[in-house]
Amino acid sequence: MRIKSLLLMAAVTAGLTNVSGIDSAKFNQAIKAGRIQVTPSKTNLADLHEASTLVVSCVDFRLRDEIAALCNVHLGLLDDYDEVALPGASLGMDAPQYAHWKRTIHDVIGLMKDLHHIKRVVLIDHRGCGAYKLLKGANAVATSEKEYQAHKAVLAQVKSQLKSKFPKLEVYTLLMGLDGAVEVIN
Repeated sequence: MRIKSLLLMAAVTAGLTNVSGIDSAKFNQAIKAGRIQVTPSKTNLADLHEASTLVVSCVDFRLRDEIAALCNVHLGLLDDYDEVALPGASLGMDAPQYAHWKRTIHDVIGLMKDLHHIKRVVLIDHRGCGAYKLLKGANAVATSEKEYQAHKAVLAQVKSQLKSKFPKLEVYTLLMGLDGAVEVIN
């Protein structure tokens, strides 16, 4: 993916020796400095007060760049979305053993409606999700079709919950493959 290539070039240019993972020396040096200056993406950050969308995605480190590219480039949401991530994305709002995650996400949605005036929620699940395997069982994701059906069922359930609790919000459900291909799930 182009973003990963650009990040790799930036890492090499910055002198990182371990670009496949975290460079412990660089990380430690930055933290010990006590202050890190990040270049703002634009000069008017203080003037931005609204976001159209809340994206709920999985915490999986493997897809952070792809989710950012999906939102920023392909969905046209650059500087126009808030994001929250939890293991399994939508599964976290449907797993009885993690009922507090559902409450937390509902609270976040309510807060973002009031604070940033969001108009929609986009749920982004992904294939190869370890949380699905742990919480649904290996058999539920044993084949590509079973995995698809497991995500489709949970996404439909969560979408229904959200539409009931937040009737004025649009809710979209997506399933991303580990190859970056994204399916809209209805």
